[in-house]
Amino acid sequence: MSGPSGAGKSTIVKNLAKLVPRLVVSVSATTRKPRSNEIDGVDYFFLSEQAFREKIEKKEFLEWAKVHGNLYGTLISTVNENLMRGRDVILEIDVQGALQVKEKMPDSVLIFVEPPGFEELAKRLKRRSTEDRRSLEVRLENARYELAARRYYNYRVVNDKLERAVEEIAEIIEKERNG
Repeated sequence: MSGPSGAGKSTIVKNLAKLVPRLVVSVSATTRKPRSNEIDGVDYFFLSEQAFREKIEKKEFLEWAKVHGNLYGTLISTVNENLMRGRDVILEIDVQGALQVKEKMPDSVLIFVEPPGFEELAKRLKRRSTEDRRSLEVRLENARYELAARRYYNYRVVNDKLERAVEEIAEIIEKERNG
């Protein structure tokens, strides 16, 4: 699942994890500093840039990318372990990463979450107050690129009402499971 910052991906994923049986959320690795409410190993694996780059060299990532000035990636071991246990794995990742996953795992299903409009996206990012002015500008600029890449996705879901968006994605997961 991808979409611009502020589209509501994290909130949707948390709701899906409670609603959809056999669905597990993959924890990504990042070089970004943790926010005050984030826990290492739960929200992200917070790594130094050196540790992250060592994992790149060892080809331990299913996907990785530099986003908003930080490195983010999904560990292959985490995904494979869950798939072997019969679970569906949801990755909350950026557009670059999603396209890498699709290339390596062609059966993966890409879902793009988008806001009802760019102005609403900007309001959401300002309201959450987690970014300084420069970071906010970078995220909004990146959002333009990410929105343009939505055409590569299997599904697009507009997050105008959270409950409806969660239900729509749960239905997509069920449809894909039943093939």
